[in-house]
Amino acid sequence: MILPRISFLIVTCLLCALLTLENGPCFAAEPAKNEYVLGVFPFLPTANLEGIFAPIAAELSRALGKPVRLRLTSSYGSFIAALKDQSFDIIHVHPFDYVQFGRPKGYHPLVARSEDLFAQFSVKINAPITKLADLKGKRLGTPPATGAVTYLALDAVHKAGLTPGKNLTVQHFPNHLACLQQLQIGTVDSCATSASTLKTFESQFGLPLKRIGHSLSIPHTLFAAHTRIPAADREIIKKTLLSSSLAQVDPQLRQLFIESGDAATGSYFKAVGDRDYDSTRRILRQLGSR
Repeated sequence: MILPRISFLIVTCLLCALLTLENGPCFAAEPAKNEYVLGVFPFLPTANLEGIFAPIAAELSRALGKPVRLRLTSSYGSFIAALKDQSFDIIHVHPFDYVQFGRPKGYHPLVARSEDLFAQFSVKINAPITKLADLKGKRLGTPPATGAVTYLALDAVHKAGLTPGKNLTVQHFPNHLACLQQLQIGTVDSCATSASTLKTFESQFGLPLKRIGHSLSIPHTLFAAHTRIPAADREIIKKTLLSSSLAQVDPQLRQLFIESGDAATGSYFKAVGDRDYDSTRRILRQLGSR
């Protein structure tokens, strides 16, 4: 009896290894949960995140027929710790954290924002700076060091011939809005943010800024679901987000979160898979080699 059992375990391990190579990490099935927990990386102040994602969680709850509870963390570090612990069932995460932490922990990509993500560089309207190369010897502000826009911004300044710590000073701020506020104060000479945040900042405060360049574009931040969620529920989450009009989100917050729906489909989200984030992996490798 022992040999058949050993053979069964060997076959099981081999199958899991094959599935891991093809589809990512292999995780044991878990009992169905009575509720799901949605985690969101802290890219905006907590009040803004609550206003955006609480309605999304409610919409998912109605579609699934079970509660989806929004859980916001006090810091980026605590979000990553919870992600590594697999405390969230559903996550909204930026591409670089998905690649580095989400995928290895069994999160499967569902949808991303319909527009692509890139770092937009801006300066005060009367600044003599007109292109990225003009930032030589200047101070650049970015979101946190681990932010997607920050990775993209660093990739762009390297391609413009600038080296942080040598001919460019880089200063990180808690979020995109904080960076733009510091640009107005004069703490930094330029700021790298998302395009949607920049537009919203200009609209709300009546402070036009000059755009001097942008990074390359990659697929945007995404919703991903842990593989412990049954496939049928993952499909419901995906379809609900693809068809969502975000009608319950305050228009100003919606504009801060996502610039616009796709012109052709009107959808705020598009379906994505793991291979869509290969460009993200290439940037990480390039930055790591410098």
